[in-house]
Amino acid sequence: MNIGIDITSVRTTAEGAEFRVGTVMSLEGTTGGTQEFIYVETSEAVTAAGYLCVLDSANIAEMADTTSTAPGAGAGARVGAAQAAIASGGFGWLQIYGKGSLRTLASAAKGTELTCSATPGAVDDATTAGLEVMAGITLGTATGGVAATNADAYFNYPYVGRTLA
Repeated sequence: MNIGIDITSVRTTAEGAEFRVGTVMSLEGTTGGTQEFIYVETSEAVTAAGYLCVLDSANIAEMADTTSTAPGAGAGARVGAAQAAIASGGFGWLQIYGKGSLRTLASAAKGTELTCSATPGAVDDATTAGLEVMAGITLGTATGGVAATNADAYFNYPYVGRTLA
């Protein structure tokens, strides 16, 4: 148990950061295992919990999409799932390890390679040339015919991977 840490807590630019940006926090037992989160500042609003964000080297986050992860622009950059909506220029936590949840587009299959999409913060299992693979994330359940903000996912220090050919 971690007293005083709320991974859904966010702060605005006016309030300032509660922790040093880049702080990593480990929680035990919240979902049956260890989870890790990184504290970030955002360069744009993050819509809700489960939205995937890409981090730059200063731990500034923006929602992952085909622009932020474009070939070369995001290659190797870390990614994580927001734990709450975060205002632009605000501060909050992204999940980077363990069982959690993730926004997907409709019909994303369990156990397939996930890629960025044109929908900010959402991943898909599309195999279109030019898309970036979100390495280190696996879906625990298929999302069926609707987009899901709470698809079971497993995070293993995800990052922007290879470009599909």
